[in-house]
Amino acid sequence: MYYIHKIASITHQDSFNQTDVNDSLVEIAEDTVLISPDYKKYVLPASLRRLSPILRMAVAAAKECQEAITIPVEAISVGTALGCLTDTEKFLNVINTVEGEILSPTAFIQSTHNTIAGLISLELKNHSYNMTHTQNNLSLEMALIDSMLCCDEGKEFVLLGVADEAIDFLNKLKPIVLPENSIVTSGTTFFALSKKKSTAEIGFLACNSIIKPKGVEVEIVLFLRELKIEINEIDRVYTNQNSLDFPKEIVVNYEAYSGLYFTANAFGVHMAHDWLIKTAKKYALIVNSGCNNSLGLILLKNDKAQN
Repeated sequence: MYYIHKIASITHQDSFNQTDVNDSLVEIAEDTVLISPDYKKYVLPASLRRLSPILRMAVAAAKECQEAITIPVEAISVGTALGCLTDTEKFLNVINTVEGEILSPTAFIQSTHNTIAGLISLELKNHSYNMTHTQNNLSLEMALIDSMLCCDEGKEFVLLGVADEAIDFLNKLKPIVLPENSIVTSGTTFFALSKKKSTAEIGFLACNSIIKPKGVEVEIVLFLRELKIEINEIDRVYTNQNSLDFPKEIVVNYEAYSGLYFTANAFGVHMAHDWLIKTAKKYALIVNSGCNNSLGLILLKNDKAQN
């Protein structure tokens, strides 16, 4: 087990530093906005002005996780599908409009995908292992697997996180790349992980990323079979599709509350974590099949489950 000692999410829900994010959930609407904390508590005002939205929310969530544990994290693993889109767009616009002049490197430096993990390392003054994973909708799963390996190698605490942001250009990709009826949003979720239990109740039991799955239900059965868990033992399923072969009363579409960003399944994990604590149920399965030919499966377990 890889125990979750702290979760911090900044989303279009009132999710940051809430005891149970499920208490205040409302379905995403077209006019939804990102609900941000007071970033000045986490970033110096002089630095804050230079940071794009994705960097602000990632740093704030990461610092909140670090403050919740007693020692510095020994590894940082971040997943992002599209990276720092605001700075990427800014950099491309500068290239397109400036002729024969020296370009400022700031937008380019902040446009790369690993800027998020790098900035977190600088803000935390952390010189340990630092890695960025960019595998589209499987970015969380790959970052999680990396974090598990870090824990297995003996690192006491690992900072795992994901972040993706929305820009207006993404709406122009509908329905070519994105679903026509999707609501594109931003979000970040960070976790403080450890193999040491301490006071933690919930942990990651297993994770799998699958390219060209044989079928969602088939892969779920195979995934659970390896863990010697029957499919009827799953208490709640969080997914971004509506056609899973589970009883409707145990299925929750997390995308209805997170909106569409490629690492939104991390918010599904946050929802599942808080639900397991509140209900004292045992297993929650997160099914991520948002892109064709790829499937992510994550299983959470509650050590204090009554069933």
